[in-house]
Amino acid sequence: MTCSDIKINISGGNASFGNINQGDHAQLDSTQVVRFEAIDVEAFYQSIANIAAYNNIDFNDYQQLRAQVAELVKHPEQPGFVDIVEAMYEKYSWAVKPLAGLFSAVCAGS
Repeated sequence: MTCSDIKINISGGNASFGNINQGDHAQLDSTQVVRFEAIDVEAFYQSIANIAAYNNIDFNDYQQLRAQVAELVKHPEQPGFVDIVEAMYEKYSWAVKPLAGLFSAVCAGS
């Protein structure tokens, strides 16, 4: 039998796999990589800028949200990622829709 390299790429949303079996005592590895598209991040920044301006949101709140998101986008592998995003939903309730749009694929099912 020849060595086989199976790769499954999933873009957007989430996936659930059950009963994956690779015979002959082979090693099965799974990894998850979170990547953000620049266009999605820019759309998020534009959305929160518009909402903040229209609703007279405190500029410091806007800047803090933008900085937190920038850090998460740069380092999505950090521990507690989902908890951080959920805390942002609560703290920045004025930006729930843009946050959900940016992080929905990551936090789906949590």
